[in-house]
Amino acid sequence: MYINFLLPHKFKFVGSALFTLGLILAYIRFSMGVKPEFMTIPVFAVYSSFLEAKSFQVITNNVSEEIVIICLLLGLALLNFSKEKEETQLVNHFRFKALIYSVAANIFFLILCTLFIYGFAYFNVLMVNIFSQLILYQVVFRFLIFAKKNGTF
Repeated sequence: MYINFLLPHKFKFVGSALFTLGLILAYIRFSMGVKPEFMTIPVFAVYSSFLEAKSFQVITNNVSEEIVIICLLLGLALLNFSKEKEETQLVNHFRFKALIYSVAANIFFLILCTLFIYGFAYFNVLMVNIFSQLILYQVVFRFLIFAKKNGTF
């Protein structure tokens, strides 16, 4: 018996919209350096370490970075875990292959970065790694679907 835990196809649109919004907000926040003052609000922190370490306290924080991360992660998750218009056994096979290839490529990427990137720059690698697995999966999966449709696979 095959059990499919994928979301309905209509969630792909929501995922695409959230991912696109996340990319736009990431550009505005990180490339343009915009940090809106209205997003500085009190939040509950399990642990915070800026000037001093605080645990289980309400702190004041600009949540623009967190909103960007949530939009990107939720958008990618909805894209990756939503059904295609026609969900077939071959599509499920492509899902599995994309998962294997993306995990292997991500591990290879992390090993290379661990060997050749040091200090605070490695923190940037870890930040990219939050999204790289989901992005690699989507790229490989779309490539396999594209190759099958064009008869090159």
